[in-house]
Amino acid sequence: MKRARLLIISILCFVLFGACIFFLRNLLFGGVAASYEEAALNKEAYKDQWITYDVVACLGEYAEATETQYFIPTGHEYYYLIWMEDGSIMPLSVSKKADREYLDALTDATYDYIDGKTKMIEMEPRTFVGVVKSQESEAVSYYNGSLQSAGITPTAGYTIRYELLDCTMNRTDYLLLAGGVMLIPILGVVVTIVGYKKEKKKVQGEEAYLPK
Repeated sequence: MKRARLLIISILCFVLFGACIFFLRNLLFGGVAASYEEAALNKEAYKDQWITYDVVACLGEYAEATETQYFIPTGHEYYYLIWMEDGSIMPLSVSKKADREYLDALTDATYDYIDGKTKMIEMEPRTFVGVVKSQESEAVSYYNGSLQSAGITPTAGYTIRYELLDCTMNRTDYLLLAGGVMLIPILGVVVTIVGYKKEKKKVQGEEAYLPK
């Protein structure tokens, strides 16, 4: 009975690990699948695949939130308004300090250009890689509010894109996530084996006092 339970728990745990690897396979082993412009047209077709975009201008941060991945809190994320080369506006989120510092500096350089202080945005473009997905409803609310405050609306001639380029995780982060999930079946098996051995030792100890 105990061995059967151990076998069932082991199978269920490894099925969980296998499912994690299956659903994350593109993020763990795949390369860049498309540009943001391509993926934004059909985000479901590029779900959980790496998407890239060369950021040339930024209009600032519009929201921040606790970052979660598959219901696991992983840090803090920051949302930025990206001014695209074609004049459209897109949302992008990051969590790493270096990414935030770059986007904050790019925001200053962008407004220097808008205010006429410089003849061009005096910062090199940078390629960001992430996944395209829908924004949370609260983030969309902040997004729309920031756009309206800046006078960036469709009636003013702007194209507003709502598909978020989430750059809060990289391949190493997903590998660590998969590694953490892998510990679940290992711990499950270890705990079950330890419990089985303790139970067996208890039974053997009780049998020693039974009449022969």
